[in-house]
Amino acid sequence: MSVSPAACRSAHEATPAATPLQANHIRHDLDPLTKRFPAIGNPTEATWMSGSLGDSSERPARVPGPSVYWIEAIITLQPETADALQTKYAPSPTGEPQLNENLRSEMPPGPFLTSKAMDKALSNTDWRSTTYFASDSNTLIIKSVDD
Repeated sequence: MSVSPAACRSAHEATPAATPLQANHIRHDLDPLTKRFPAIGNPTEATWMSGSLGDSSERPARVPGPSVYWIEAIITLQPETADALQTKYAPSPTGEPQLNENLRSEMPPGPFLTSKAMDKALSNTDWRSTTYFASDSNTLIIKSVDD
């Protein structure tokens, strides 16, 4: 039995290191995000993408099996939701999130804040998340992998 190296990476490492086989276009609908990540409440807007990770070649995968899906989202939260998350999980300064090149132009200026506890709170049995707040804003960035 072999294991894909992408399956052993953390959510933070998985998306930039792997090549999306199928990537949707930029989306702005909120329902798929609020269903997967209820802690975000009722955001005012979002810009996001999703897809599946895999081999960058054009030929089909050599070994059939389940796909690993990803979501990267830039979400503007209601002020009270942003305040509650930041108060509860006390994120601290970190580097800039590495997002899909199609989303980078939408990313707010830093500095950025993150917290392992916030990552865990915005993860669930299906989705493992790495999260960032753009400092002094209500903007949350989520990078999540469904593995």
